[in-house]
Amino acid sequence: MADDYDQSVESFLNQVRVGHLPYGTTTKEVSAIFEQFGTIVNLFLKRRISRDSSVFLSHPYVFIVFDKSDTVDQVMAARPFFMGDCQLFVRRCLPITRKYPYEAFLTVKKILIRTESEKNDEILPDDKTIVEYLTAAGGKIEYFERLNNKTVLVQFDDYDPVDICCLSRPHLINNQLVEIEKCSNEEQARLRIEFQQKSHSVSTELSSTSMTSDIDNRTMNINSSTPTLSIDDEITQLRSVYNKITNHLECQHEQLVASLSSEWEQTAKERIRLQRLTLDYKQEYERLTKENRQWKKSFSDSLREKPDVQDEGERKLQEACRKTEIAMGTHNELIKNTQ
Repeated sequence: MADDYDQSVESFLNQVRVGHLPYGTTTKEVSAIFEQFGTIVNLFLKRRISRDSSVFLSHPYVFIVFDKSDTVDQVMAARPFFMGDCQLFVRRCLPITRKYPYEAFLTVKKILIRTESEKNDEILPDDKTIVEYLTAAGGKIEYFERLNNKTVLVQFDDYDPVDICCLSRPHLINNQLVEIEKCSNEEQARLRIEFQQKSHSVSTELSSTSMTSDIDNRTMNINSSTPTLSIDDEITQLRSVYNKITNHLECQHEQLVASLSSEWEQTAKERIRLQRLTLDYKQEYERLTKENRQWKKSFSDSLREKPDVQDEGERKLQEACRKTEIAMGTHNELIKNTQ
């Protein structure tokens, strides 16, 4: 029975997430790139870290919902996309479920194929059958390894076939129900299989030892060469593997905490920088506003002074014309007297 909090896969088949957008990108610019593939039903552009935050993302991202799921296949086949000098990162949207809560946030090229049942006698189909089944997801298989009879590791040349496999659940290969999940840590997967094999080996040996003890406990005590030591050795090995896995997980946890701390520190620094820029821009805006008011006042004053200047100029021009006429009359009189 599906959990009530699990998101439906069907609602994500026609959605893509576009990241690495340039700062200041608009929805109109994004629509101009992707509307050629089909009708866009909804487009949500995320610019801020959170709804109420004043810190803007240096590279915003957008969710695009198309009217058909076939449009998503066309978009993924048309990669790469560019906007200016930025190469956009486009991927399918995946649902968030209780079984796979972090799958929607992982971008990997590897998958693990496992048997759905925990029965020891159930094994995966042969390699050829699995490869033929995976061809429907597209892409090229670069690496294929059967870790054991119940687990197979597959690596594609692209991350999109992995997302297609996640959106195509449940998986039936030769009428056998199998589980396909993203592999974000190959080493951890191998350690888990090794631990399971050790546990199964010890369990089998303990069961065999118990049966032998029930049949003839006296014979076992006489002829057996310290079977408890062998079991202790196996338990010691199991503890070693368990400690190794625990240490590895703790190391991963520390790395994740350090990474998140570093990202948070960078975000805090970026926020302080943006706040300072905002303050500088505010001061510059106030200065320009004040200067603008001064220029407006000067312009208004010049408009008021213009009639006075014009009248003064006309008066001086008339005076100059009058003096010129007097000078011309005097000149003519001198010429007449000379003759």
